[in-house]
Amino acid sequence: MKYSYSKDGKSCYIEEPNAIRFWHNQLFNEDGYNADVTNVGHGASKYINENAWYANLNAREERFLYLRDEGSKKCWNVGQFPLMEPVERLFCEHSMGFSRIETDNLGINASWTIFVPVHGVQEIWLLRLRNQSGQARTISVFPTMSFELGGFAQPAYYQPFNCTATSYDDALQGIFAKNENPHNPHPRYSGFLASSVKPAAYDGSLERFFGIMGSAARPQLLLSGGNCTNSRTTVLGLGAVLQNTLTLAPGEEQILCFTAGLAASIEEAREAAKAAFHDPQAQLEQAQEWACQRYGTLRAQTPDARVNAMMNYWVSKQVAFNSLGKKAVRDNAQIAMAQMNFLPEKAERTLLECLPHQYQNGRAVLHFGPTINPNHFSDPHMWLILACCELMKETGDFAFLQKVIPFQDGGEATIYEHLKRAMQYMQNDPGAHGIPRIHYADWNDALNIDDEDAESVFMAMGMAWACKELAALSRFIGDEAYAASLMESRKVLVETINRVAWDGEWYVRAFSKFGLVGSRSSTTGGRIYVNPQSWSILADVVPPERLDAVLKAIDGMDTKYGIPLCEPAYETFDRHVGRMSGMLPGLFENGGVYNHANAFKMMADCRLGRGNQAYATLGKLMPDSEINPSSVSGAEPYVFVNCWCMNPAFYTRIWFSWSTGTSGWALRGFYEGICGLRHDYAGLRVQPCMPDAWPEAEVWRTFRGCQYHIRIENTKTGKTSITVDGTPLGTDLLPVLADGKTHEVLVRT
Repeated sequence: MKYSYSKDGKSCYIEEPNAIRFWHNQLFNEDGYNADVTNVGHGASKYINENAWYANLNAREERFLYLRDEGSKKCWNVGQFPLMEPVERLFCEHSMGFSRIETDNLGINASWTIFVPVHGVQEIWLLRLRNQSGQARTISVFPTMSFELGGFAQPAYYQPFNCTATSYDDALQGIFAKNENPHNPHPRYSGFLASSVKPAAYDGSLERFFGIMGSAARPQLLLSGGNCTNSRTTVLGLGAVLQNTLTLAPGEEQILCFTAGLAASIEEAREAAKAAFHDPQAQLEQAQEWACQRYGTLRAQTPDARVNAMMNYWVSKQVAFNSLGKKAVRDNAQIAMAQMNFLPEKAERTLLECLPHQYQNGRAVLHFGPTINPNHFSDPHMWLILACCELMKETGDFAFLQKVIPFQDGGEATIYEHLKRAMQYMQNDPGAHGIPRIHYADWNDALNIDDEDAESVFMAMGMAWACKELAALSRFIGDEAYAASLMESRKVLVETINRVAWDGEWYVRAFSKFGLVGSRSSTTGGRIYVNPQSWSILADVVPPERLDAVLKAIDGMDTKYGIPLCEPAYETFDRHVGRMSGMLPGLFENGGVYNHANAFKMMADCRLGRGNQAYATLGKLMPDSEINPSSVSGAEPYVFVNCWCMNPAFYTRIWFSWSTGTSGWALRGFYEGICGLRHDYAGLRVQPCMPDAWPEAEVWRTFRGCQYHIRIENTKTGKTSITVDGTPLGTDLLPVLADGKTHEVLVRT
């Protein structure tokens, strides 16, 4: 496995594929289109609308480019997959706004660039073929796409395959798959694949192209030297293959353009193709510029090259992807808190998506849209409070709180009232010990205690944190009486937590009629959970006399790969604990190194000034470390993952990447924690918590209409001094200049 980064950090160059897992790039725009592209070019594409209804374009991630030399009849793929015919060179560039897969084989250089334009519900493929041999070559190109065209639960007997037929359209110069399912929640469930050059032949049936005894890996028509059959289909083999044949003189280069996407009608598909084929090179450059501008406003330069590679562009892009790819109040509210650091206007829109999915009594749902989870989770409404308070610190736009937003079950209220009702719901929902009930689960989806009155210590910590944050917001906008009542509620709650949830050496995780969870007395596994310990620090719940014990408990859980969510893992299923004990030991929540929780811990370290420990945790969160290289874990080196699995059969490996809340909390842990740039109602605070090994660092941050270039010198004196444009500040709060200019900040700490 060999890879490197471009000098500016915007691209990762993959010079040989990972032997155990594809490396993905996510390409997407604000219109809701997302193309998942692997380092060999295939991947799933979809559209998601404002109501969170998915429309999946292709099935089985089938997006391929086959090539055939018409002289020798030899076949191969741009990207080598799925034919797996040997090629002389395979290269991939994953970047902010595109992916490029390049292959050298048999004297032909083929470069396939895939991107999603800034606007539209489609992807564009640019294929450049160059004849590097000394003789004329005739090459046939077969772009291939399957059609799935579903993505939601449908009534019995109404499925995309029996409501869809493919056909060739002359004006489109491609295949259109018309989906006439009357139960589609929006009209954009038809798919297309089109060519900038009229194809010589086509197939709307993958069954005809692959053959009944063949497959994508051995397409019989292609390998037999035959031509496409101009087929159409319904029910079986929904897809598109376009055949373009071109002759290249020695040294000649030709470019073909293709586009695939979703549409409401054939007319919309034709217009999309027309737009795609109008100067696609300019659209590619625009897509890259758009992405780089979005993800380049927050950057850092540190002595650690791995940190620089991930924290410049890539982590911001991963966070932005999660706001599109996830549609859950809990998840998206956390993602919004990270987005505020680089794209506050998008963070606001993300929260405005979440808030209508709260009931009048204050409780919020977990997922929204077509995948709404009927179970009652205890934490989504808490995240709304924390996220909205953070947004006000970032933007200073308190008019946001007066926006009127509907409730899930009817009626409407201002956002400030939504937050009050979220708090009221938690206050009105205590269990026998006086702390919030867990219901189906809290942040840990897999902790499904079989007791409707079970209580969550994690939620008690979260409620204490939310009380403190909402009180500060209320006080800032002049609602003093409510702020005082919140702080009184918090005082009682903190006293209750420390009286009932302390187990002598750490905080327990939960209470139920079956006994304690996360206690020294636990016998089936899970004696200690990391989250109540880290959240006791984040929520300022742990009293000074217990802090050393909490830190000893946290540090005692640490391993060279990070901290498991709980230890020891549950060896057998315990219905009193629920789903996490039903997983194999070491998988995910059941004793896996759950990186989302490790990012919580990193932030807690920074709250206490433990820069060395925070940096060590960040190093374990990042993929491709010396301890856990990507060649073993399978992780892309440029994105965070949700978990390192600790089961011996899957040791230190990952299941998926990109779609994880780890990204948002890792971004916050680095920029807000280690670099110490924390928004506040009055401005941007600078309180670095850097490791001893770093003599200095630089950060570029946009805040309320101006840009700060902040140079941090780690003098290790214990005293902090700050100058702005050469003028001593006398405080750690940067002024809100809002002048659109760049200001030079020097921090000595």
